[in-house]
Amino acid sequence: MAGFRVTARELARRLGGRVEGDGEVVLTGAAALDAAGPEQVTFVLDARRTSALATSKAGAAIVAEDAPAAGMTLIRVKNVQAAVAGMLGIIGDNESLPPPGVHPSAVVAEDARLGEGVAVGAGAVVEPGAELAAGVVVCAKAVVGRDVTIGEHTVIFEHTVLQGRCRIGRRCRVGPGAVIGSSGYGYFVEDGRHRRVPHTGSVEIGDDVDIGACSCVDRAKFGATRIGDGTKIDNLVQVAHNVQIGRGCLLAGQVGIAGSAVLKDFVVLGGHTGVRDNITVGAGVQAAAFAAIAQDVPDGATIAGIPAGDARQQLRAIQMTAKLPELRQQLRQLVKRLEALESAADHKGTG
Repeated sequence: MAGFRVTARELARRLGGRVEGDGEVVLTGAAALDAAGPEQVTFVLDARRTSALATSKAGAAIVAEDAPAAGMTLIRVKNVQAAVAGMLGIIGDNESLPPPGVHPSAVVAEDARLGEGVAVGAGAVVEPGAELAAGVVVCAKAVVGRDVTIGEHTVIFEHTVLQGRCRIGRRCRVGPGAVIGSSGYGYFVEDGRHRRVPHTGSVEIGDDVDIGACSCVDRAKFGATRIGDGTKIDNLVQVAHNVQIGRGCLLAGQVGIAGSAVLKDFVVLGGHTGVRDNITVGAGVQAAAFAAIAQDVPDGATIAGIPAGDARQQLRAIQMTAKLPELRQQLRQLVKRLEALESAADHKGTG
């Protein structure tokens, strides 16, 4: 936050909101509602927490347009989440991107094509035939493989590897240590040994896609592994060969998607979710964390569990599982009563 200093009035103007209260209060940082001090701006995403502003020590708060007065300086906006994102962008982050130009220690092939304003950081490698459109940033020690194409204003972070013939869209962000286009996990058995299957395909990534640190997207055996426009992938995610991911999907950390699976548009997968190979997950599906998706899922379903099924049914099953010891005891008692009744009936019949 070094160098950030703005009045509440100026911050409101830059966020497209309006100030209520002392617009001249000076803000030098941001913090959560319960931690903000007199020179910090805070925010309330949930209207139910607006009452907590009464005890806040923050210098100002970003709130919805219809939020009640709070006895402090407010910045009223149409969309609080968007305003907070904008505010954080004004403050700045920890990213240190190389400036336009090629660092002296970088290695760029003679026939690589670099658009206007491209930045190539220290120790980075751009191999023959690669094409980097205007405004692309390749950070330190990243590798852009042979014949890779990267769209405008995409950022490739440190130590990332883009292997040959991959296509990355515009305004993408590929996190540190990610690997795009490595050979998929494919083997067959011959003479008692596992033989590797060559992967001759590629990876095609759409526009506005984010791929987190240390995630991997494998190249296809043939054809392409694809990720649709606007999809956001967290850290430590595995996307196997020939997977097809639609538009606007959200994949949380440590998700694993096996080969040739299809995720239609706007699928949401919670952390640690696994998707079996060669199945289709329908549009708008939401899967809870740790779900194991082992069969096709229809559009719009909400699923959970191992194996994954309807989330409400899975919750009922979990609730019933907690009652199993009690039910077992009741069953034992019923068996004893039944045995006693049968014994009495037998004794009466022979009496």
